[in-house]
Amino acid sequence: MRSRIAWKLTSYFTVVLLVFALGIGIAFSHFFKQHLVEIKKQEMQERAVKIAEVISENMEQLQRRYGDSISNSHFIKYLDNVTQEIVWVVDKDKNLNMDVESVYRIRRKNRGMDGGHHMHHQVLQSPNEAYKRLPRKIKTKVEQVFSGEKFLIEDYNAYLDDVMLTVGVPVYDKNGEVQAVVMLHSPVAGLREAAWGGTKILFFSCASALVLLLLLSMLISWRFTRSLNIMKLIAERLINRDYRVRCQIKQDDEVGDLANTLDILAERLELADEESQKLEKLRREFIANISHELRTPVTVIRGSLEALRDGVVTEKEEVDQFHEQMLKESVFLQRLINDLLDLSRLQNMDFPMEKEPVNFCDIIQDAVRSSRRLSMAKNLQITALLDTEVYIINGDYGRLRQMLLVFLQNSIKFSREVGSIDVQLQKDVLTITDHGCGIQLKDVEHVFDRFYKARNEKNKDGTGLGLAIAKQIALRHDIGLSMSSEPEKFTRVTITLPAKEKMEEA
Repeated sequence: MRSRIAWKLTSYFTVVLLVFALGIGIAFSHFFKQHLVEIKKQEMQERAVKIAEVISENMEQLQRRYGDSISNSHFIKYLDNVTQEIVWVVDKDKNLNMDVESVYRIRRKNRGMDGGHHMHHQVLQSPNEAYKRLPRKIKTKVEQVFSGEKFLIEDYNAYLDDVMLTVGVPVYDKNGEVQAVVMLHSPVAGLREAAWGGTKILFFSCASALVLLLLLSMLISWRFTRSLNIMKLIAERLINRDYRVRCQIKQDDEVGDLANTLDILAERLELADEESQKLEKLRREFIANISHELRTPVTVIRGSLEALRDGVVTEKEEVDQFHEQMLKESVFLQRLINDLLDLSRLQNMDFPMEKEPVNFCDIIQDAVRSSRRLSMAKNLQITALLDTEVYIINGDYGRLRQMLLVFLQNSIKFSREVGSIDVQLQKDVLTITDHGCGIQLKDVEHVFDRFYKARNEKNKDGTGLGLAIAKQIALRHDIGLSMSSEPEKFTRVTITLPAKEKMEEA
């Protein structure tokens, strides 16, 4: 795996599992040993009590067979074989009897053959002497048992040369008097070995589980970081302006949410890039168009001035013509500059408009009256048909009048001699229709673009900004605009006003 985070996750999993396994192992070893000791103590106590009960029930038979000493070594050997533990019996005469062979085996196991033979020689002493050689702590406990108590101790036993777990219980006769003490011995080392055996099994199981979990953690880490690696590659491609890439990660978790967010970011960056390219194209076209529109009048004015200055033109009639042409070009420049300023202001949303409730029907009548003066030169008839005399709209009177004048002046410009222009308001839709040369279908969708204009004789003095200005005025007033045309038949501008009811509520 090349992913650093995958290696880190695997390392973290491994460390956590190791610490967990060690903690479980240590805790298990400690508590398991204690549990074994407690179980052993309980078993030894129960077994010692049962032995004492058996001896008590058979006290008379034992005394008849072995005499007063019920701690006879043959009987002790029998008890050792039955209980599989080391059994000592101390009678009321303080005689200690034990199975010498059992003691010998324990000593041989702990010290080897020499120590075992030496101990064999020691235990051949008399039972009374053997009791006297017991450690003081055990003898004290034995004395307490003769008083009716029981004991359980864990201590070093010199006879057995090992730490032993010793249980002592009294043996009663039928009169309820203590006749002997039964002591059971079990080496603590055996318990330790059993506990260590259990601990080894646990550690082996933990080690096997650790290997399996390590493999699983590597697989999980790889699957987890795979999505992150994909998102990293996507982010790098986005840095390199490749906005078409997508993560395509479907996960119902935080990683899936992050991938989905990255896809949304890529989509928006792609749209922003497309818009940026469009704006850059428009900027280049705008600069090219305005350069072209400015170059022609400036060239004409300069050429005319140079001709007048150099005396190329001296006739008064020709000089007047040159002056007239320079004036027309100056007026065109002024119109172009004013239109550019208007368009710039209208596109700036911070530029304020003096909006107030106005009657849009009055604006229509005003614009129609002003346009009729221009239409007289071409013998055009402008008719206005309104289905209402009052249509209140919140807007700037001057700008709305300017918008309508743009459409009416265009209709006049492109209409034939002795024609008509129809202005009609029905409900919230105003249409302005002329019956002139029309617009080609390929040009209709661009009529509201800046500097876009038909290159013909009728439009040679246009700036190409009138309809763009009208569109911005409409946008600032939430008015819908559209244009349809059929060449050599008609051109219709459709103006959709805000709903009358909403405007009256406002």
